[in-house]
Amino acid sequence: GMTPDLLRAFEGAVNAVDVDAAAALVTDDVEVGGPRGAAHGVDVLRQWVAGSGITLSTVRWFARGDVGVALQDARWIDDDNTRSVATEFTARDGRISRIVRHDDGLDVALAAAGLSEADEQPL
Repeated sequence: GMTPDLLRAFEGAVNAVDVDAAAALVTDDVEVGGPRGAAHGVDVLRQWVAGSGITLSTVRWFARGDVGVALQDARWIDDDNTRSVATEFTARDGRISRIVRHDDGLDVALAAAGLSEADEQPL
């Protein structure tokens, strides 16, 4: 399933700009998506980790089975402001197979993942 440990490992890799560690946590066909659409594959994930300049800190976690949504404080390297983003995750065989960022709110991300506020889990 999509566990807090998997989430934390991924977040740690992103924050450290550790491309290899992040790549090791995802499936070969990982979907990486956001407001501008989605793409597939480890190379896409590697480019994003290397170039995003993002630091993520999860403040709330919702999960059931293989799907999860993290409400995260996000900071970009060229921006002093912290923004709230909700990221949808799916796990397969102990790795992350889907990472889709929603900038339009937690409710949208939860609905997309088929989750609700009732699925909140301790971090």
